[in-house]
Amino acid sequence: MPRHKILIDITQRLMRRFEEERDLDVEEEFIAYVVHLLARDIRRGLLKCDLNKPRSCEVNRFIDGIIKDYMDPTDPTMTMMKMSWIMKKGKTIDLKYVKEQYEEKFQEELDILIEDILQHPETCSKLQLDQLFSKMQVFIVACYNLGSPKNHVLLKLTAQALNSVIGRSDLQNYVLKKKYHRMEYLKRLAATVGGIVIFNNDTPEGDRQNVRYVIEDLDMAQTNTEEAFNTALQQASKMRTFCQMAVNENIKIDANDMTLTHRVPLEGLQRLNQFSLIYAMFYRCLNTLHLSYENTKYLVNVEQKRYQCVIAKINDTLSMRTAIESELIFPHFVYLSQVWTNLNNFLNHIVELNKLREHLESLIPLEIKSLAESTVAEIQAKRQRIKSDNVVSFDERMAALKVHQTDGNFCSLARADINEFCALTLTITNGLILPAHVQRKLCMNLNISFGFRDHRFARYAELRFEPFIEAFRKVIFQNANLALLFHLDEELLRQELSDFVEVPSKQIDFCGQTEMVVTNDLSVPNWINVTWNVWDYHRETIHLADIRKKQTRDSQTKVNYGQRNAQNQADSPRREM
Repeated sequence: MPRHKILIDITQRLMRRFEEERDLDVEEEFIAYVVHLLARDIRRGLLKCDLNKPRSCEVNRFIDGIIKDYMDPTDPTMTMMKMSWIMKKGKTIDLKYVKEQYEEKFQEELDILIEDILQHPETCSKLQLDQLFSKMQVFIVACYNLGSPKNHVLLKLTAQALNSVIGRSDLQNYVLKKKYHRMEYLKRLAATVGGIVIFNNDTPEGDRQNVRYVIEDLDMAQTNTEEAFNTALQQASKMRTFCQMAVNENIKIDANDMTLTHRVPLEGLQRLNQFSLIYAMFYRCLNTLHLSYENTKYLVNVEQKRYQCVIAKINDTLSMRTAIESELIFPHFVYLSQVWTNLNNFLNHIVELNKLREHLESLIPLEIKSLAESTVAEIQAKRQRIKSDNVVSFDERMAALKVHQTDGNFCSLARADINEFCALTLTITNGLILPAHVQRKLCMNLNISFGFRDHRFARYAELRFEPFIEAFRKVIFQNANLALLFHLDEELLRQELSDFVEVPSKQIDFCGQTEMVVTNDLSVPNWINVTWNVWDYHRETIHLADIRKKQTRDSQTKVNYGQRNAQNQADSPRREM
């Protein structure tokens, strides 16, 4: 418990310093997330000290480092944490959530207008009916996002469609309905009139300047979104490959001789590896958003086909007859309004996905790209200056990881996406990521797929499975950046908090009382010997007392009747002659 309390105290100190020294409004939940995750980091965390009794200098250094990293927009670890936090809190990735949020917000705005429409009395004057008619126009335009409710041309087109559905006499009958009946009728009326306006505007002669056409908006949004995602993904992939190639040029891993050869110190390569991690994380986040966009794009295509099908059905119905009954054509307009609403929801989802993408892109400024390029140039220059290579065996590299212990659960790797990078390279170099070309399941009991550069790397991991997996586990769980990249941060935090859950006591106090004895229970099974006459009870009492007086206690009587020692008596069976 002291460890957990100390981390909470560090979070509170950070919040006070951000507010007092920096005058920043920082989300406390995010700071707690940073503290609990960074405390496990081998380079910048508190693993080298006892968190149950930490020294104040180490805690102060840890707090100063978090504040410095938070204020630095080019810090790799803090940038990855901010990206991970955006993806965790970005509920707008889910189409259903976006639909519910927009409808809830939109309904709050419509409720004011609906209440204003429903408050008209039953005895309305001509002026009040005209006002009601105008409010209905505004309600229909706002309800189905047909355009600006202030646009007089759009309101005129809506009024024409409304006149074709409800007349003056019908409007008078409308106010005579009950309030809940008025509400239901208003919704059906809005759906019908909205569908008529949408249908009239779908023709080539439609007024696209005044009436909104969601089909064109979706086409433009899809074109721009597709271009933006492709550009961002290409840039992230290019920079990730650029950094990984620079790392690959400076190390040589021989699986046959089981040696690692490098000229530039591995600590210098770790600086470059930070940028590889940033762009790998950026690429994964963008890919998640892009997959969500692709799903919405498919739904948009399906809904657009449905929209065209309804338009064609209405045109066929209108072409066959001159006078059409409302029961035959109005349901098509209602369905058209529903399809229009679905298309608007898809457009809103695309807008929210673009907001998340722009937020992620704002975390990767041009300074990070410049720092990555300058770091590569610096390492290449250092490689030319250093003449001798440093050769280290695999066993020496893995033995160096035994100094610090980790409580990371190996089974949680089944939920991690670790097969994209070479697991052996990660283990031997203590965190350098290089692409994998071979995938192998080393543990048959768990569905964990590891990635390797080639089959020789995979063969070595199979032969030395126990030391390899122990070192691999420490590398993953003691590096905050790798935990973020492989989506293991939630597992680490869950394990961090589960260690401090108080075990419930096996004993518990119970407050109870003796049952109340019901003397006159008149339920059906207890109707025997129950009466409302008190003298019946007196007579029954006298009768039972008389029986008690006649009971004998003489032992001779019991012997005569064969009742004494009856449990020891036995009768022999009768023998037949």
